[in-house]
Amino acid sequence: MASSSVLADTLGARLRICWEPQDLLPVQASEVFSASFCADLIISPEQAQDEFGVTRASIPYYLHRDRALGQITLAGHDSGEQAFMPDLQRMLLDPEPTRVIVIAAGGQFLLPGTAPQVDFRARRNSFYARMAFRAETEDAVDSALAGRASFIGLHLRYSDRSHQAPLDRSIRKALRASADDSGITSVFIASDTASARDRWIDESRLLGLDPWFVSHDSLARSNVEGSRAALVDWRVLSRAQRLVYFAESSFAVEAAVAGPGFDDSIALGTSRLRKAAVRSTGFVRAGLTYPRRHGWIR
Repeated sequence: MASSSVLADTLGARLRICWEPQDLLPVQASEVFSASFCADLIISPEQAQDEFGVTRASIPYYLHRDRALGQITLAGHDSGEQAFMPDLQRMLLDPEPTRVIVIAAGGQFLLPGTAPQVDFRARRNSFYARMAFRAETEDAVDSALAGRASFIGLHLRYSDRSHQAPLDRSIRKALRASADDSGITSVFIASDTASARDRWIDESRLLGLDPWFVSHDSLARSNVEGSRAALVDWRVLSRAQRLVYFAESSFAVEAAVAGPGFDDSIALGTSRLRKAAVRSTGFVRAGLTYPRRHGWIR
């Protein structure tokens, strides 16, 4: 969404965001964003079809142009969107007009040469500053931050990114370095599992830090409560003076971009040793359970 906003600003185009509930996020845009944000930017799949003649299912993989319709479509799929930005830029230089650019996106993208990386971050930051969530979410954030001074944010992503996680000692080192450099000992911990969050509360205390978290009824991403919990954590993370986060988690990267301390934050890369161990364990587990799960051996 933020990359699309930057692209629209660059091209002088109108931005519309088509929101579709999915199994992983089974909520309507109105359950996530404020009424004013939805009114300004969000359209339904039915509106997208009526106004622009497209549906999500009709967008083919990769970059395509329909000259008759004056339409360009892009679905990066396994290549991501950025890989196609040079070709999109060349298409836009064609004197034949383009009426609509439709992008089914899941990552960052920027036209080559239109902005340095620092400016790209600043423009995404500006988009996030305008992005308003529902009152329940914003109220929960305000309540969590009431009376709190400066804090460091720690984001942990283990459930579906465990093979890309850093080593524990790298997290400890980054937390200690952040606290020593800033003089801040308060640490907000956000995690996609309660067990990891609780473990790092204990770890943080052993480092002499003062950890805290926002209590949620659910962390599951498959319901409204879990989705709202993630948004609350994201917004609180974006208010931290600096972050320690997994570099492979776009959730954390964009929280750092949305906040005041990106340059002071520490992005932790994947541990090759941990990656190999997690994947080996996964292969063994798959081998042991494959026949039973697929039902072809009784």
